[in-house]
Amino acid sequence: MFWLYALTLPLIGALIGWATNLLAVKLLFRPYRPLKIPGLPLTIQGVLPKRRGDLARSIGETIEAELLTFEDLVNQVRSEEMTAKLSVAISDAVHEAVMLRTPGIIPGAVKKFLADTLADMLEDRLPHIVDWLADEASHAIRDEIKIGKMVEDRMNSFPLETLEAIVYRVAAREIKHITVLGGILGFIIGLFQVLLLYLSRLTGAF
Repeated sequence: MFWLYALTLPLIGALIGWATNLLAVKLLFRPYRPLKIPGLPLTIQGVLPKRRGDLARSIGETIEAELLTFEDLVNQVRSEEMTAKLSVAISDAVHEAVMLRTPGIIPGAVKKFLADTLADMLEDRLPHIVDWLADEASHAIRDEIKIGKMVEDRMNSFPLETLEAIVYRVAAREIKHITVLGGILGFIIGLFQVLLLYLSRLTGAF
C-alpha cells in the first residue's frame, strides 16, 4: 500500500498543480459574462471582463499622463520632418491647382511660371504657417481631444474573444511555463507527502 501511495501521490500532485494553474489562467478571461452558481448566492466572471471598465480607464489615464500627452501629438506635428512633408505637400497641391485652374487662354509657359513662383513663395513661408496652424489648432481642440478617453472607449469596445486570442498568442510560452511550473510544484509536494508517509512508517505511526 505504501508503494502505491509513493507512486501515485507525486503524479496526482503534478496533475492537480498543472490543472489548477491552467484553470487560473483561463479564469482571467472566462466566463465573459457573470455566471450564477445554482443554489449559491455567488456569481463568477473572468477577472478581466469583470474589471474591464476600471482597467480601460486606468490604462487610458496612464497613457495620457505618462506616454502620449496632447503636447506630444502637437510636437510631432511641429517636428521638422513633419513640417517639411506638409510644406512639400501643400506646395505641390498649390502648383497643381494653378496649372489646372488657370484659364486656357494663358500660355502654358506663363502658367508654369506662375505655378512655380507661387509654390516657391509658399514653400518658403509654409514652415512658419504650419507652426502657426499647429498652435491655433492645439488651443482650439485641446479641450475636445481626450487621449485617455479615446483609449478607454477603444478598449471597452474591443471584443474580449479577440483580446484573449492576442494575449494567448503573445504570451503562449509564458502561459505554458506557468502550467508546467504548477505541475512541477505539485509533483514536489507529492514527494514531500511520500517522505512524510515514509517517516511515519519508520516510526510506526503509519
